[in-house]
Amino acid sequence: MFDSKGVPKGNQISGIITALPTPLLANEDVDIASLKKLIDYVIKQGANGIFVLGNMGEGPLLLDSQKLIAVKSAIEYANKRVPVLAGIAEVSPRRMIDIGEKIKDLNPDYLVITTPFYYRFPHPDSLFGAVEKITQKLDYPTVFYHCPGATGNKLGLDTMLKIMQIPQLKAIKDSSGDIYLFAEMLRRYPDKNNRPCSILQGDENVYDISLLMGADGVITGGGTAFVDTLVELYKAAAIEKNQATAFKLQQQFRKQMDDMLGPELLTDWMYAIKTKLKEKGLIDNNVVFPFMKRSR
Repeated sequence: MFDSKGVPKGNQISGIITALPTPLLANEDVDIASLKKLIDYVIKQGANGIFVLGNMGEGPLLLDSQKLIAVKSAIEYANKRVPVLAGIAEVSPRRMIDIGEKIKDLNPDYLVITTPFYYRFPHPDSLFGAVEKITQKLDYPTVFYHCPGATGNKLGLDTMLKIMQIPQLKAIKDSSGDIYLFAEMLRRYPDKNNRPCSILQGDENVYDISLLMGADGVITGGGTAFVDTLVELYKAAAIEKNQATAFKLQQQFRKQMDDMLGPELLTDWMYAIKTKLKEKGLIDNNVVFPFMKRSR
């Protein structure tokens, strides 16, 4: 069932979910004051949820103590205004379970897991087994984040479909950049009301197409700086099914992103995003580790 804004009711995830960059102090501690400003901004702009400690949020880089501070601060400050998703990506199932047990005690709305990273596990049974073990052990509403660019572990369609059947799984975010894979998941479950979990796009180049095809929503990192544009895009594509307007808004969004990221996208993308947020007065500094900032 959907509400008047086209957002699923109940324990489903949809709309524009912002993967927040984690504001940091010079010592790599969480800048709580800036985090609160950022949360206020995205909620006022119309975001349907916030995701902390993701790829954009530098989750794997932070000390466990700082991860807990980031999640606790986000949950308390969001104060149920929107759902909070908390990332627990780690290099092994056991490490994900360990940090997951600590973070779920803080009562986020969802935990977000990936496959293990650093080591590559090419056999699909290994990847599915890891995801199944983590979700069953934690027994908590979970989002699976498919990000082979970061983990080195790309899943095929059959494995993704199996993961969607895990009872604790409430959504899949696909950032593989494989539009065939994403489209095929939608083809298998064309009815949003009868999907085993929500299907969310993470590739910022194809938000319009994905939403027009029936994706439940998007999770955006760089789009944290342009939530208002994405809210309009979601309305045009997912609710009104207005192709021409959706395409125009996607082009507008990509121009905003390209202007922000500049020509050195692969080397300083995170610094560029934090710099834009600082320029907009949403965070107090643009500290990024371990990335080098661009020369200016």
